[in-house]
Amino acid sequence: MDNVGTIIERARAISHEELQEFYRGLQEALKSQSIADVIPSLRQLWLSLACTRYRGDVPPDLLMPLWEAVKEPHLGPVMVRMLCAAVLQEFSPCQSVCLRGGELSSGPLSSSSLALTLPVVAGVGHYHPDLQVLREQLLAWLTGAGQVDTAAITHVLGCLWGMDNSEVITLTQEQVDGVSKQLCTWLTTTSTTQPPNPFSKNIFSSRQLVAVTEVDETPSHDMFTVLSVGQHYSPDQFLNMQVFSMMRGWLHKHQSKNGESASMALLVDKMCEYCLRLLDQCERKAVVQQDAELQQACLTEVILLLDTMCQQNSSLIPRVFPSIKRVYNRIQNSPASSINIINILQFLLHHSDAVMYDMGPALQHFFLKILDKQCIDQSLAFEATLFCLENMENLCNNTSVLRKFFPCLLKVFAWQPKTLLAEFVDLLPTMVSEETAIEVLHCLLDLPVITAAMETVMRVEQRGSLTVTDLSPEAVAQSTPELVYSDPLHRPLFNFILRAEGGLGDTIDRLKVLHDILQDYSTLPRVVVCSQAAPVLLRVYLQTVEQEASVDLLARLFPVLLERSCLLFPIKTFQTEVKRVLSEALVWVVQTAPGLLIDNRQEVQELMSSPRNFTGREDVFLHLAWAVGEYMSVTYDRRCTPDIISQYYEGVECLLYELSVSQLGRTETPLQHRARLTAVLMTALAKLATRCQDLMPRVLLCLTKITQQLPASGSQDPGDAVLLARAPVLINLCRMPNVAPLLSSLPAETDDNSKLHQDQNSSSCLLLQLTQAVMKQSQQ
Repeated sequence: MDNVGTIIERARAISHEELQEFYRGLQEALKSQSIADVIPSLRQLWLSLACTRYRGDVPPDLLMPLWEAVKEPHLGPVMVRMLCAAVLQEFSPCQSVCLRGGELSSGPLSSSSLALTLPVVAGVGHYHPDLQVLREQLLAWLTGAGQVDTAAITHVLGCLWGMDNSEVITLTQEQVDGVSKQLCTWLTTTSTTQPPNPFSKNIFSSRQLVAVTEVDETPSHDMFTVLSVGQHYSPDQFLNMQVFSMMRGWLHKHQSKNGESASMALLVDKMCEYCLRLLDQCERKAVVQQDAELQQACLTEVILLLDTMCQQNSSLIPRVFPSIKRVYNRIQNSPASSINIINILQFLLHHSDAVMYDMGPALQHFFLKILDKQCIDQSLAFEATLFCLENMENLCNNTSVLRKFFPCLLKVFAWQPKTLLAEFVDLLPTMVSEETAIEVLHCLLDLPVITAAMETVMRVEQRGSLTVTDLSPEAVAQSTPELVYSDPLHRPLFNFILRAEGGLGDTIDRLKVLHDILQDYSTLPRVVVCSQAAPVLLRVYLQTVEQEASVDLLARLFPVLLERSCLLFPIKTFQTEVKRVLSEALVWVVQTAPGLLIDNRQEVQELMSSPRNFTGREDVFLHLAWAVGEYMSVTYDRRCTPDIISQYYEGVECLLYELSVSQLGRTETPLQHRARLTAVLMTALAKLATRCQDLMPRVLLCLTKITQQLPASGSQDPGDAVLLARAPVLINLCRMPNVAPLLSSLPAETDDNSKLHQDQNSSSCLLLQLTQAVMKQSQQ
């Protein structure tokens, strides 16, 4: 292997100039020597084409002798022609390397010639200059008798199938019917005996024909299928396997527009019989492990094929459904058959209504017993996500599984956040409803916690269970997550965060304890990636709620936004981004339902009671302070009495005084954005005072003190200059009680025929200066 690696590295290191020199030397050698004499050079040419990016620089004159050797048997032995064909396939597509129409119709070609030429022609694809002529010849070989042998038919069928999938040519209905008739023949007339060893040189070996066997080594005398086992296979048996492998694509493309033809109907009937035979063979216990794996692969293809045929011909459903149900009952508890269970669920979703079958228990079994236990399996996670995404409308309209088992699906995402982010952006809105919205929000905010908890469980399962006594809070802080998980006192925390079914509760009281337990895992790559992807899903969630939420949901959502803004998994970038998203959500929640500030005034006032609450959630605090000043008005809610305004005013005033005093005394307060917070609080204070005239003297006194204290503090903060400019504006505004409420409030929503002037570009300072000038002129 080391020598092979060295050879490949040497081939990759060759320069473009060296390759061109090699091409010229080989071209000259081919002019004076036969193909068989330059085999080492041809091998080097193939290696160069396979290992470098200079494929398009090969001279066409160098390729033509190779193509002639592939077509003409007398130009070299089979091994040399195979090497030439391999070189041409590496160079494809190339229009100069093609079978022309005259060459195809000049006479029948042997199977060995077709085996070499057709793969090269298939590589040319739609670049072939005589594509229609080639198609006609391939169809003639397939539907004709005696022109080519069975071994060559496999290459002809493969080439035609590749051209049919390219969408460059279109088969007519007559041609489709002709090919379908042949496919049906090759499915049903395949021999069930094993051919003699084609490589044996013993002329006295037994010529007795032996039947192929089943996977459990019992003799098989029924129809031949891909699960029939033999030591050697005849050409018609290989053709049978090839027809089965291409059947789903053939029916999918041609059945819908040609379903009424007799040939297609016969093909579908025989294919259905073939698939039911395969289902019976899949129930046998394989002796060899490779045969067991082949059974699983065949079962997957059979279920998909039967689903395709039943969608196109509903009369097959009563014939097929009992067999599918029997297969499901047999494999529903087999971990190795998880992918096939998804395929069966897909079949049931499509056809359960036709036979009045309740598939609710099957879906519940899949999410609770299969996906929840194997959510770290990458292939199962991808297939399950794709299943939910493709059947999203059906699952939402006819079932409640997406809203009921969303914790299980979010566990799938938490384990593979980078791979499945795009799919879950589309899938997440289907999980949100009036009943599940709050629980979904908690799960999204806890996605990194879920990932860390899954890491813990996986490591415990790999190392084996640990036996521990109950851990004290001090011991928990010093223990590994695996050890804490094995503690019966803390196991319920993991069980809840890793639940598979919703409706068991929104969150847990000891969430901070779980954060402390899993903090050691906050730097794991998978946890970090999940923390980066979680805000994306959080924005999708909030957009969904914003479009469809009721006032009742917003009333339940508002306190959760306040609570969870200070209760997030300790990853700095994750906390910063999530708090920014939550602060933006607070704005539109209050804009939609301003009365929430009255209903939750105790929580809001408690949050705004101290500058300490500002640290760590600056965006949330600032947006909330702005909302209080903007929407605490009778314009938005008739319950906004002067007493409630006074309560909010006193809280904001105390906070502003505390903030100014701490800066004047130069105490160590861990605050950032001090000027921004002070400006927001000053503005909120002025707006509250304009709506309650009794507060005007107090706000004037407060703002005056602020303007006097800022210069005395000696602070060099550039934001102080902004505050010194803002305070006089607010003071002048409050000195005009008749105009202040209009200038300090956003314009309320009015009818379209309202004559109220609204100018979003107006400045309060300009309006005040204009008003002052008008008042002076009136006094004169």
